[in-house]
Amino acid sequence: MELWSDSVIMKVGLIDLDNTGFPNLALMKLSAWHKKKGDEISFNFPLNEVDQTYVSCVFPKNRHKLPAVDPVIFGGTGFGWQGIYYSELPPQIEHTKPDYSLYNTTASYGFTSRGCIRHCRWCIVPEKEGEIRPHASIYEFWDRKFRDIILLDNNLLASPNWQVTLTALLMENLRVDFNQGLDIRLVTHEKASYLARLKLIKRLRFAFDDIRIEKQFRSGIDTLKKAKITLSSLSIYFLIGFNSSLEEDLERLRIIQGYGASPFAMKYEEVNGVKATVDRSDRELHEFARWVNLPHGYYKHFSFGKWLEIRGVKSEVKIR
Repeated sequence: MELWSDSVIMKVGLIDLDNTGFPNLALMKLSAWHKKKGDEISFNFPLNEVDQTYVSCVFPKNRHKLPAVDPVIFGGTGFGWQGIYYSELPPQIEHTKPDYSLYNTTASYGFTSRGCIRHCRWCIVPEKEGEIRPHASIYEFWDRKFRDIILLDNNLLASPNWQVTLTALLMENLRVDFNQGLDIRLVTHEKASYLARLKLIKRLRFAFDDIRIEKQFRSGIDTLKKAKITLSSLSIYFLIGFNSSLEEDLERLRIIQGYGASPFAMKYEEVNGVKATVDRSDRELHEFARWVNLPHGYYKHFSFGKWLEIRGVKSEVKIR
């Protein structure tokens, strides 16, 4: 059959291999497009008899869940965007308003920009999506019955249309979550003034992934503070286990604490064959992340060394 045929009424199967509960945007768009042409949709029922199945996987660890279905079209970073079986959505589907009933969501999801200006070695976005560029307005994917929007942009503040996007959110009085976070290095007084006026679903999230950007990190935080954004309402993600030592992780944590923001340690997981540049034990990284990220915030109450002692693993991790 023709890959994206719109001339034949079909039974279509959609399978989300990750099944995390977080809506799969590509599958929602496929559902909307096929329903418009009268096709019958089944979701996560691989045993149903269908004419065409689309399988999406974001996380490579879930590829083994692939059911024996045929014919099948694969999509998602989990299969590798350069793989022979990987398919991207054609423009007429990519720019279709998603079928939110597929996941029974109460928010709209979408990208207003794609790509990124950064070339972080641990990130797949530049290779997969290329340089930063505008992608769509919120009106392309916003369902007006929802007052919440989840933006999936990888680096919105770097995009030429950042002001258009934030202005639309303010004008429509919508609540927003910047799901992939924002780049603290790109915060200016003008951008901070927009962020300060937005209604938020969750905390503003920024990253402090390398101690070498400390000066830029501090400058961005100070700019947010001048815009009357409460620093205790910020979440700061910091990467561990890629190119930093334990001492550098502890220093970044200390800086984040000094501003009263909420830290979140993200353990590096190998992506696209890019290996960590430091030799850190999995146990050390796992325990560090738990010490920082567990709800009680144990990092506030005692040292990492004490945490290891309490956990009974001090002998397994060397504190330098």
